[in-house]
Amino acid sequence: MFVSVPAIAGVRQTREEYVEKYKAIAIAHMERYGIPASITMAQGILESDAGNSALSLSSNNHFGIKATNTWLADGGKYGLYTDDKPNEKFCSYDNVGESYEHHSRFLKENKRYSECFKLSPDDYKGWTKGLEKAGYATGGSYASNLQKIIEVNGLDKYDRMVMEEMRSQGKEFGVHNAQ
Repeated sequence: MFVSVPAIAGVRQTREEYVEKYKAIAIAHMERYGIPASITMAQGILESDAGNSALSLSSNNHFGIKATNTWLADGGKYGLYTDDKPNEKFCSYDNVGESYEHHSRFLKENKRYSECFKLSPDDYKGWTKGLEKAGYATGGSYASNLQKIIEVNGLDKYDRMVMEEMRSQGKEFGVHNAQ
């Protein structure tokens, strides 16, 4: 189902506001999937312009995930945007939480990212390089762009916090009970 793109106007959200709004989801996904919270937040900031891009505002797509044939065959909604080519189909979600969930499952279930999951969940530098090597984004300098966002915004503190909490509770990453 096609979702039209409305005109976007309003006040821009800052990176700090973005982190405050979505850090709980990123932390929960780190615990559940083993993806560093800093990576999830940095990708969300970069891919959605801290929630200000047309794609994120009209389609709740914070990670630039394109609609696959399977997504479309399953009745997934999409919006048309120009990225590498004009009018490409990107996934559209009912809410931002669905975008975060799809992103985490996209990384976890896609074999091309499997090397990242061999890294420690607090190795954000390794993860940024792994995502770039696996081709997450087509633009250059993806790893260094993510690292800069993480370091400037201190996002790695969430990774350390989750690592400590998980260790103190005797929990393992990627092992979770019913949600």
